Amino acid sequence: MWTRLLERLRQASPTAAQETLRPEVFLHRRRPEDVIIDVRTPAEYQQGHLEGALNLDLMAADFHAKIAQLDPSRTYYLYCRSGNRSGQAARLLRQHGLEAYNIGGLEDLVRAGAPLAP
Repeated sequence: MWTRLLERLRQASPTAAQETLRPEVFLHRRRPEDVIIDVRTPAEYQQGHLEGALNLDLMAADFHAKIAQLDPSRTYYLYCRSGNRSGQAARLLRQHGLEAYNIGGLEDLVRAGAPLAP
């Protein structure tokens, strides 16, 4: 019971945006106008990605230029293989004034019910 309460408080806190959202929280919060970004390499993206996800490779030389072009009125959800790269990328997007959340790794998202692209 206390664990669940603490988790809810953490999700509602101002620092929650800096943490990884559980897949279930992402699936509950996501709206059609939100943007999902896969920050893995193009090769990883081609092996399978979430339906509707854009591929912006965190390690690409033009990553900073691409995030500078993102619409500040949108909400961004970022994922990778494990949640590490997407956590780094979410911090960078927030530094550019964007609302960005790390939603972790692809396998956990799919296990929670997030659909893969056909």
